[in-house]
Amino acid sequence: MIRRVAAALGALLLACLLYLSWTVAEARAHVVADVDRVIATADQANFAIPPRRVAMLLAVQDPGFWSGSGVALTGPDARMTTVAQSVGKKLFFRHFQPGLRKFPLMATTRFALVPKVSKPDILKAFLALAYFGSDAGRPVTGFADGARTWLGKPLATLTDREWIELVAMLPAPDRLKGDRGRSERLERVRRIERLLAGHCRQQGVRDVTLEGCA
Repeated sequence: MIRRVAAALGALLLACLLYLSWTVAEARAHVVADVDRVIATADQANFAIPPRRVAMLLAVQDPGFWSGSGVALTGPDARMTTVAQSVGKKLFFRHFQPGLRKFPLMATTRFALVPKVSKPDILKAFLALAYFGSDAGRPVTGFADGARTWLGKPLATLTDREWIELVAMLPAPDRLKGDRGRSERLERVRRIERLLAGHCRQQGVRDVTLEGCA
């Protein structure tokens, strides 16, 4: 009985490894072209962001972005979903759902996206693909579209606080958008400002709402 269970588990593990290997190979075959297409067809205003504001974004979303592998579940820079994984969700999955798909997401990010695409291009893809909720049924996609739709001005003219407000929307844009989400959104802005000032830290990989900065 024990041998049969062990054999079944071994077969299941082998099947999972083969599936992940196939998924990574498929992703590696087209990821460079996919990212190039995203960048070429995006509103170029998404990319005219001063380095200081890029640093603010990464301090919240993915502090280890420039040196990391795209998977960061432990350590002081840990994030449940890194910038690279956010891009991977859009490139490698038609409709990403949390749960078991996290494993192929981490695998394709770690072994396809990050090794094949430069970090500056991954960042550009993130800025172009970021989802900022829907407006009258239209998906608001990219930081430039988010600025125009929710803040009523071009991305390049945002104040630092307005930039942080956009960043604050990323975890739950449909809940945090517009007048309905204003109170919760501004509370998250306050927490991000405390984080950026060095007054607090995220409490572990699951602290998406920055309870450590409340």
